[in-house]
Amino acid sequence: MNLLEQYKDRLKVSESFYAKSHAGEKLDSRKQLMIAQCLKNTSKFLQEAFDSTIGTQRVAMGDYKRFCLNMLTVALPSLIAPDLVITQPMTSITGYVPYMKYTAGITKGETSYGTVFGDPWTIGEPNGAAGRIDANYTGMNVVETAGYADVDESTHKVITLAWTPVAEVAKVMKKASGADTWTELVLTTDYTVDKDANTVNLVSALSDGDQVKVAYTYDNAIVPQAALPTIKAEVANVQLFAKPRRIAVFYSQLAAFQSKQDYGVDLSANLVEQACGRLAYEIDTEITDMLINAATVDSDLTWSKTLPVGVSKMEHYAGFLEVIEIAKQKLYDITRKFVPNYMLVASNIMPVISMIPSFKPADYGTSVNGPYFAGTLGTMKVYVTPNIEAGKMVFGVNGNDLMSSAGIYAPYMPIVPTQLLEFADGGASQGFATMYDAKILNANLLVAGTVTA
Repeated sequence: MNLLEQYKDRLKVSESFYAKSHAGEKLDSRKQLMIAQCLKNTSKFLQEAFDSTIGTQRVAMGDYKRFCLNMLTVALPSLIAPDLVITQPMTSITGYVPYMKYTAGITKGETSYGTVFGDPWTIGEPNGAAGRIDANYTGMNVVETAGYADVDESTHKVITLAWTPVAEVAKVMKKASGADTWTELVLTTDYTVDKDANTVNLVSALSDGDQVKVAYTYDNAIVPQAALPTIKAEVANVQLFAKPRRIAVFYSQLAAFQSKQDYGVDLSANLVEQACGRLAYEIDTEITDMLINAATVDSDLTWSKTLPVGVSKMEHYAGFLEVIEIAKQKLYDITRKFVPNYMLVASNIMPVISMIPSFKPADYGTSVNGPYFAGTLGTMKVYVTPNIEAGKMVFGVNGNDLMSSAGIYAPYMPIVPTQLLEFADGGASQGFATMYDAKILNANLLVAGTVTA
């Protein structure tokens, strides 16, 4: 029996609870599997505890197990962490996220050894300010840069080209030390070419800090070749180690009795809710902090609330959608694969978003627990979090697998309580703990902007 079938009844409860806090949305298969795996981890732990327990009534242990699983069934769907990062349950306290990356196995022209050609998060290597791909790596064209240390030591005039035999030198450029621009050199006047020696010979010696760029072609059809452009496959991984969070509740028999009799409040249940709520609040805050700190602020994603002359507030605020489109463009240009599908915003940005006609607010009632799902703006999910500075927003990517998520939340032990202990003096105590790890997988799937007053 697979996990989803084994825990289908509890997953129905989780589905209902998730829908209430996420505007009627359904749990996708990834989140269902995460909850089921955590239920399995907890059930296994409790069963082993039962087998080694002496002197406790089995019925009492059974009630305790049901309480633990019931709490887990509703605690995990209440988190917004699975909406912001990929969630992968751990089956042991340590683990890792494996992935493949493909790199250059040899230096050629503008591509250095070890340059990443592709990994789960990007297509092609960024090259220079334009972020373009080196289209010459596999071809006969080479653009090679040499500095003072790369020419012959005696005269500092001879540049030996790396890819041979040289067929034709198309252009030679020079940038003096401290200069910002390249100057094209003139054949014969500034340099000569020795194809037999595969060298470019400068008329004037280079000074320390000078650079020369040579664009040339070589014969890559002859056999044998001295070297070939190479691509390597490497298995890399992100290490995970589950760390704990713990909290305890304590109350007296007298206070519990008075609370029930006078106010109709079950103090024990109320404190359990508060303890779980505190843990959930801190987990979500840690995840959102992680994303906020990893996102690079882009000045192109700055938008002012100040109304231009002759423009209504409704029209001006609708222009905020341009910022979202620019954020999509930014992340696509970097990854060539993804566009953001959620945004974290400060609470003072919501008055702007709420006035945009395409915004659909979520029905979150009158009570939220720290970070919360506010609604959708077009295809973008909007989350409000209190731990972000006023006027700041973060755009991120979270898909259905490790390749399409900026970070990971890896629960090992979900929120699990100890048994309730009652003492002779009427005091009662119970502990709650969770263990998990959270890490950034790819900061290139995050970008931040600001809204100014």
